[in-house]
Amino acid sequence: MDEKYDQIHPLGFPLIDDKRKSFLDESIQELKNNLLRLGIKLTVIKDINNIHDLEILDDEILTYQKLHGTEELKLELTILTEFKEHISFDNFTLTDASDLPFQLEKTPEVFTSFRKKIEKYGSFQKPITLPEIPLESKPYHTRGGEKSAINRLKYYFYEKQFLSKYKETRNGMLGTDFSSRFSPWLANGNISARTIYYFIKDYEKQFGSNSSTYWLIFELLWRDFFQFQLRKHGSLFFKKSGINGKAITYRNNKNLFWTWANGGTGDDLVDANMTELKITGWMSNRGRQNVASYLIHDLNINWRWGAAWMESQLIDYDPASNWGNWMYIAGVGNDPRPFRKFNTQSQAERYDPLESYRKKWLK
Repeated sequence: MDEKYDQIHPLGFPLIDDKRKSFLDESIQELKNNLLRLGIKLTVIKDINNIHDLEILDDEILTYQKLHGTEELKLELTILTEFKEHISFDNFTLTDASDLPFQLEKTPEVFTSFRKKIEKYGSFQKPITLPEIPLESKPYHTRGGEKSAINRLKYYFYEKQFLSKYKETRNGMLGTDFSSRFSPWLANGNISARTIYYFIKDYEKQFGSNSSTYWLIFELLWRDFFQFQLRKHGSLFFKKSGINGKAITYRNNKNLFWTWANGGTGDDLVDANMTELKITGWMSNRGRQNVASYLIHDLNINWRWGAAWMESQLIDYDPASNWGNWMYIAGVGNDPRPFRKFNTQSQAERYDPLESYRKKWLK
């Protein structure tokens, strides 16, 4: 476990909230049980010094999933000093990093250019193994582990066939069926983008392809885009001026920040989304764009405060997606437009016309 697991942000909130911890703990417990059935012991350490206590033999090889966040890379280097031999697997993305149609340092800065090149020249590797799909799903529950991820895939793809209308429903906010909701399991490694892609293609063979089945691949490519942007730009992802080096002055007003974080701004759409996040650890993509825009452009609060709050709260937190999207809204990232402000009133009228979502979370 990273040392930040139990640390507090300077603004006073946990760097990792209990909801995130629970999802991660559930994921680890399932992995532990699965390994035990194979006669393999899983040991969880919370301090790098604990590695010394494991009595690693000279002929033991470390195999691991490569991640490219700055903190992850630092931790990796520390751990590697304890092993003479190691093998890494670089398969966190749908697109194979070893077969990009461009050099990493020349990764396009605009998503559309990135996507078109990947779709024309890139390579999507098949999963090494595929999980067994259950005969029928159980009720939706955001619990960590591969079993819950596959349960969701069974329900969303094969039982309800919601994938066939994903593009039309993906901007919803109320309920659990408007989007795939795969992101918590993707972020925690319970399921891979490559596995999801395989089952999208299997689904298309059974039920037909359309713009909606493609659109979930489109969203997986958005995820890839930020993963490769993080690899390209490194620590710039986490600086106030972002990857563009743009100097923007913000108000460091803690009271305003906490008003936003606690869902007390007076803007119903923002407050409903922030309340849902605080209670569940989840927020829709549409909601994330609106609350980020409101904090940055309406309250003029440092975007990094908002990104750190989301890092603490979101059960689907991923460094590349979270910080990349916050930079995007702040105008210091990959957005080709210099200023992206959402009108939360018109957004509420468009995406919550009956006020059903707002009534649920503001009651």
